[in-house]
Amino acid sequence: MKAEEAYSIRLASDIFVENRWVYYTVTWIEGNEYKSSIFRFDGRKEERITFGGHEKKPRVINGSLYYISYTKEEESLYLIQEMSEPRKIYSNKSIGKYIPVGERILAIVQDKGDKEAPFIADKLKYRFDTQGFLRTRKRLAEISPETRDLVHGDFDIADIASNGGRTVFIATMEDDDTGLQDLYDLNVTTGKYKKITSGKGIASSVAVSSDGIVAYIGHREGKKPWVPAKLIFPEKGKSIEVGKSASSSVGCDLFVGPAETLVYDAGLFYMVGQDGGSSAIYSYGKGTKKLTKDKASVRSFDVSGGKLAYVYTSPARPSVLVFGKELDLNPGTSGIEPKEMKVNGQDAWLMPSKGKANGTIVCVHGGPHTAYGYAFSIEFNFLANNSYNVLFGNPRGSSGYGEDFASQCVGDWGGEDFKDILAFMDAAVSRHGIAENFAITGGSYGGYMTNAAIVKTTRFRAAVAERCVSNLMSMCGTSDIGFWFNAIESGVQDPWSESGMRKLLEMSPITHAKKARTPTLFIHGEEDYRCPIEQSEQMFSALRLNGVHTVLARYPGDSHEHARHGVPKNMLDRLQRKLDWFNEYLKGSEPVKKSKKK
Repeated sequence: MKAEEAYSIRLASDIFVENRWVYYTVTWIEGNEYKSSIFRFDGRKEERITFGGHEKKPRVINGSLYYISYTKEEESLYLIQEMSEPRKIYSNKSIGKYIPVGERILAIVQDKGDKEAPFIADKLKYRFDTQGFLRTRKRLAEISPETRDLVHGDFDIADIASNGGRTVFIATMEDDDTGLQDLYDLNVTTGKYKKITSGKGIASSVAVSSDGIVAYIGHREGKKPWVPAKLIFPEKGKSIEVGKSASSSVGCDLFVGPAETLVYDAGLFYMVGQDGGSSAIYSYGKGTKKLTKDKASVRSFDVSGGKLAYVYTSPARPSVLVFGKELDLNPGTSGIEPKEMKVNGQDAWLMPSKGKANGTIVCVHGGPHTAYGYAFSIEFNFLANNSYNVLFGNPRGSSGYGEDFASQCVGDWGGEDFKDILAFMDAAVSRHGIAENFAITGGSYGGYMTNAAIVKTTRFRAAVAERCVSNLMSMCGTSDIGFWFNAIESGVQDPWSESGMRKLLEMSPITHAKKARTPTLFIHGEEDYRCPIEQSEQMFSALRLNGVHTVLARYPGDSHEHARHGVPKNMLDRLQRKLDWFNEYLKGSEPVKKSKKK
């Protein structure tokens, strides 16, 4: 399989239900560009609505179709009334969620900033991955029929919902540095608002019932990334567990990300819940009810008038739309089904190679509080179609298994979680008879684990660390979230205290780089603000100076999302470069005796 073939898929998102139709965005890669258009499906036939190749986020308001058209410089809201030509309503740098409130349309928007002007930072959060320097922030505005600001400041609006009478929004107003969020009641006429949440925590999506009841997805446990989300009713003091988490962090490398949504319809609240490596749609009224099947991952959904439409992915199918019947957007694509394993009670999977295996690639997810599971993987199928087994699983720290399990890696990155990875490998050898011929790869936290692996063992013949973490100490000062995230995840109260620095450095693979012997390829986006490229530079230099074969591949224009939504030509190069590296060290290799050193 060639890299171009691996990326020749279509993905559905932005689901919106209106009467007998479901409207949605279809995205694909064409040359070195992402393209997207609006389609609709009535359970029998699919129709394409727009043809410019740069349209997304459809919504029907008062019988008229609205959508966003975009260029590299700006996004514009368009309106189509009956058979009329599209009419531009509003333009700005970006337009996020937009909703009707009476005769008004409110939207989360962001203004253009002067990238050539000097930037003066006066707070800890002054840059953010995929956005760069925060010259402008996401604000709430009325964009039709008038244009006026409603809520704005040195913070971001994250979501908005309304029942026509009551309007509520989410913002990082009080703790923007660490991204903690609150809910606010908004008077649309006057622009005045008041906070309706207490404590500190996360609020990712909000909904308002027809009788004014407010609910949101999140938690009030402060800065604890491992705490599962719940369905919360802030004015009732009630929290509802949905699956193992009322959100989904089942990861994959599809180039359209999942949309976390809370929807109210006809007396019920609808949301996505995660359980292990699966995510499904749940409803909540008098109790919770699972509405969709296991062993899949829901990516987008909507409900209107009791009609449910959603998009899911599975290991065999990249993107399937369900609205009464299923519409497979890639009928000619069939992913390889992995073999399930339980290892010490933990989930792991082995995707067998097509043809005689050259070796096995161990893949470690990011996060650490995300999970692998039942989703299509472009990279896994590419490697398996090029004669490599792919082994992946959910070590301690993964999401979808409850708070206790997710917290078990805190202060212990590279400890018991790494032992879990080794146990997955042992199980694959003993149960499936694969050869002791391994390489390891992963991105972000998975890149940290790759770096940890090469300083802890010589069991791997090769390694590829992507957008990695190598120095938890330096990352506290260079990452957009490192100043708080690295400290909390390392179990450190103060990263600038002597004891805090010692703990961070002891947990950092760079401190132990002299022990590395494994040939390692580093892959990093030049514009990664989450795990800055200096993290790869440090490890690359250390290995190079110690005589270990290493290469650093730097990709201009790519952020921390380089492996999921990077520059298309870079993503193709990345896949081929990884394959070439594995071919150099694993292809045709004789199995080796397992090292006693772990």
